[in-house]
Amino acid sequence: MDIRVEHRIVGTQHVFTSPDLPGLYVAHADKAVAERSVPEAVAMLRAMAARRAEKRQVDKLIALRA
Repeated sequence: MDIRVEHRIVGTQHVFTSPDLPGLYVAHADKAVAERSVPEAVAMLRAMAARRAEKRQVDKLIALRA
C-alpha cells in the first residue's frame, strides 16, 4: 500500500508526515536523516496497528467465553 508523505520545514527541522497514516511524524535537522527514518517509522506504525487488531480479536474471544 502506497502512502503519501509530505515534507515541510518547521523552524530548523525537516518534518515528514502523512495524511494517509495518522501518527507518522519524523523530524530531524538533517533532511537526509529524517528521510531515511520514514520507512522504519511507517513499519513501526503498521506493526502497532496489527498488534492492536490482534488484541481486539483476543479480547473478543475472551468476552465470548466469559
